Amino acid sequence: MEPIDPERHGPLLRCREDGGLPTKLVGESDAFCLPATEELIFELEGSGVQDGDAQSHMRAKLSGRDTHNGVRVRLTTHRLLWWTPAANCWLAVRLDAVSLAEASGGGVFRPRRCELKPREGGPPIAVRRAEAEQTDELLAQVQAAIGACDWRRGSYEEAAMGGLQRILGQRENRQQAVGETLDLALADLESLRQHAAQAAVAARQVGLCMASQAGGEGAGVQQLLEDFGLLAPDGTAVVKGGQLKADIEEDVARVCRAALEKRGGLGMLLAHDVFCLVNRARGTALVSPEEVMTALRRCAQPGGPLRLRMLGSTSALAVSLSRTSDRDTDAQLVRMAQAAPLSAFKLAKELNLTAAEAQYLLKDTEARAALVRDDAPEGVFYFPNLFERF
Repeated sequence: MEPIDPERHGPLLRCREDGGLPTKLVGESDAFCLPATEELIFELEGSGVQDGDAQSHMRAKLSGRDTHNGVRVRLTTHRLLWWTPAANCWLAVRLDAVSLAEASGGGVFRPRRCELKPREGGPPIAVRRAEAEQTDELLAQVQAAIGACDWRRGSYEEAAMGGLQRILGQRENRQQAVGETLDLALADLESLRQHAAQAAVAARQVGLCMASQAGGEGAGVQQLLEDFGLLAPDGTAVVKGGQLKADIEEDVARVCRAALEKRGGLGMLLAHDVFCLVNRARGTALVSPEEVMTALRRCAQPGGPLRLRMLGSTSALAVSLSRTSDRDTDAQLVRMAQAAPLSAFKLAKELNLTAAEAQYLLKDTEARAALVRDDAPEGVFYFPNLFERF
């Protein structure tokens, strides 16, 4: 590890990488891992690492600290690690360089923070998660790791490996890097396997219901399919179930259109939700994540019915109708926020979205300066942006 800037000797260090992950240190092992897609906010006065969006600049101006987001956060026996787009690298804080980890904030104007005070003095590093309880959980893990002092059983030298051990280590790093990259794209294979299992259960449930129910009772199956988004507005099936690439592409496009039009054209579908919906609609003719992603990319080509884009610094993939515009989305969310403070939970409930979809919609609208966010102890709320009127 080395300082981010040779002229600055702060607590933030840039990690050397091996296969897309920080090079392991002698005796180092993971102690606490957060979901790869979860974004944490890191604040440190004079660090020189600052996100470029307007919200981060405003947050830095109010706090007097450089502010950036980090993902793929891991706490090991030796250090706290995260990857940040602001510096396009892995950053770390050595635990042996931290004298104290304590909580701060939690009032009306200051969200809960986990503050790491450097042993050599200087401004503390503030870390916070989305909710106060989550920040307290991270604080407890950091305090336990500092108290254990497990880095003394090894060292902060890079672990030297040779021969078969090095080959196996590189293989493990590649596998972990690929897994985390898929997480950031919302295509984590483990998650998709779980969705596939749920899809298979749903398909069997629908098949059993259709085989055992008839007449008036069949309306229950009809409602089940409608709730799953597997029927077009006219009541016909939205998929064909063929195995050719053209058939899969057409099924993916139809499922996406049906699900999005059911919401009035507003909103988006996250990539793993598309995978789940397509396999639910196709019943036992399941398709792989790669086939779904290939079909999505073809449908999102110029002139296609869908739009595929990345959301935020996590590079999460989302699908929306190509005819929808950001201006229409902003106008509708601003109208909703004018009536009452808007939260992800409220938006998800009113528009029949998932909580993750609602959160990304609000963040996108905030990034376009149509809404502003208030991080209150009770939760995160959005309001119309009235600053431009002054």
